Amino acid sequence: MATSAPPASTASERPRRGGRLGYVLIGLLAAVMAVGWAVVMANVGQTPGIAAQTITFSIVNDSSVQIRYQVAKPKDSEVRCVVDAFDTDFAVVAHKEITVPPGTSELKRSDTLQTSRRATGARIKDCREI
Repeated sequence: MATSAPPASTASERPRRGGRLGYVLIGLLAAVMAVGWAVVMANVGQTPGIAAQTITFSIVNDSSVQIRYQVAKPKDSEVRCVVDAFDTDFAVVAHKEITVPPGTSELKRSDTLQTSRRATGARIKDCREI
């Protein structure tokens, strides 16, 4: 009596596992993670709930600059910001710290900064809760 062995299976005859569905799931997971990372990186260095904005600045003369700005914050917090003026090389030529006290949620203000040499711009920055 002769017995025959089962035929040898080849790679093309094996059923595929996962297939395209697996690649689609991996791609979706990678896309979600990339979007999450982009959101995190876009918000690095910002203080939640505090928004400072330079409205305008004007160069008065070689030794002064006027700046108008606003700061919005939670009403119960105290915030300290830096207002500065800079030259063509972005070197700071005037510097002033301002404090927005608790009890106010928005401050609009205009200041004149005395500079060590001619400024080309001014800004408000680095607002932090204290």
